[in-house]
Amino acid sequence: MRKLFKAFGALAVVALLAVTLTQMLSNDGTAPRTRSLPVQETAAVSNLGFADSWLWFLSPGDVNRQLDLMVSTGVRSARIMLPWAGIQPTPDTWDWGQADLIVNAANARGIGVVALLNSTPGWATGGGPAVTAPPATPESYAAFAGAFAAHFAGRVAAYEIWNEQNAVQFWAIPEGPQPDRFAAMLKAAYPAIKGADPGATVIAGGLAPTINFFSLTMNPVTYLERMYAAGAAGSFDALAFHPYLFTPDAKARFSGGRSNGPLGLYDQLRAQMNRNGDGGKQIWATEFGESTTDVDEATQAERIRDFIVTWRSLPGAGPAFIYTTRDRATGSPNAQDNFGVYRTDWTAKPAADVIRSLA
Repeated sequence: MRKLFKAFGALAVVALLAVTLTQMLSNDGTAPRTRSLPVQETAAVSNLGFADSWLWFLSPGDVNRQLDLMVSTGVRSARIMLPWAGIQPTPDTWDWGQADLIVNAANARGIGVVALLNSTPGWATGGGPAVTAPPATPESYAAFAGAFAAHFAGRVAAYEIWNEQNAVQFWAIPEGPQPDRFAAMLKAAYPAIKGADPGATVIAGGLAPTINFFSLTMNPVTYLERMYAAGAAGSFDALAFHPYLFTPDAKARFSGGRSNGPLGLYDQLRAQMNRNGDGGKQIWATEFGESTTDVDEATQAERIRDFIVTWRSLPGAGPAFIYTTRDRATGSPNAQDNFGVYRTDWTAKPAADVIRSLA
């Protein structure tokens, strides 16, 4: 039951996020048009950052204010969603405005950027739902990824290919998760990105800590095994994993989950990489967080502290990114609204001090 609870908790969170993104990106099929700051050279990715999927939807003033919050917390890295559906709303339309604004503002503050490239535009899904369906062909995604890398070469440190592709909410087709199809995307996108930005890191998208459940979710270890079987080796520089706990049990900690929790999944992912000749590659935690809808603010802070300290002790662990900077709607019953370490009114929760002390 505990494993099933975790799986359905994960599904609920990603479902809420997917629905919200679809609504926001599909209103008129275009991204917001905004001013951009002068170009700055990219900063390197440090070992602790924020994962922020909502900068895309903020005004220029709030983008800058939210990035200032990151800096004030001692953080110098950010994993930022920069959605394909917003940047290339039609095959012949490119809108770099909001992406330039965000990346340049981050660079100006010395924040190393990990660009999350997900969210398929409707024209590229082959009939699936916009944003949440995978691209109809790996070539269309690779063309976007290559163009993105050419545009941002020297300003983005790493590119993450998709998000939680082992759950149907971000791979929204009847067949459910398809490791072989994702491997084909990786194999197409990797040379496209490297050709435009040779020094950048390419990350295989963050795997959710789910179980094998019909066509809805696939255990990340099973998924990775099938990725390798489909020839994914050599087409990513690091693997991303999202080691969420997904339990209201106030005593639960990342450090205590080696047998059946996300820490145990990390061990198995690491072993799978070793068996496939990728023992020298890191696993990046491109999302970890705790919603204060589910637990109180003190527990959120304690879980984040435990996660950061434990993650840093693991062999082969790369940078970790805390999801997320600021609540969308503090006090909302929707868990997705309350993952921030700052409240909607810009005031800090205790977790902000934890991150500052460990940055």
